[in-house]
Amino acid sequence: MVQRSRDLISGQLSLDYFMRKAADGWSLRAIEWVREVPDHAQGAESFQVAVEGEELPYGLQFAADGLHLEQNPLERTVLLLILEKIVKERRITEIARDLNAAGLKTRQGAQWTAPAVFDLLPRLIEWGPKLLDSDEWRQRRAGTGQPS
Repeated sequence: MVQRSRDLISGQLSLDYFMRKAADGWSLRAIEWVREVPDHAQGAESFQVAVEGEELPYGLQFAADGLHLEQNPLERTVLLLILEKIVKERRITEIARDLNAAGLKTRQGAQWTAPAVFDLLPRLIEWGPKLLDSDEWRQRRAGTGQPS
């Protein structure tokens, strides 16, 4: 069994703090850095989170507790839009153009391109059954007159 501890620390860390934790049998697994960002700077920086050397799967984000993943609502919307356009037999270049026209950006904050949409197809295949079984998809399909 593994026991976890998450310490909220205000002020500076000291070597003594780490020595006490180690003496109690704890080993360091992660460090989380937090800083205040002025309102005008939010979204100016984009960064990718690595999970054991791999990029965080598109459509997911870390939950507030930092211990598990949850759906990213904006990225889920992008996946649903791409799925909807594929069902309507739109070309990947058209899908990229439609995403840009809707004001949506890639995870890195860039414009959508055909290769960027193409790179999401494996993720879309993986999530497809969940998306097709969602209430949001059924509502979208009801408005098109096409079979779900």
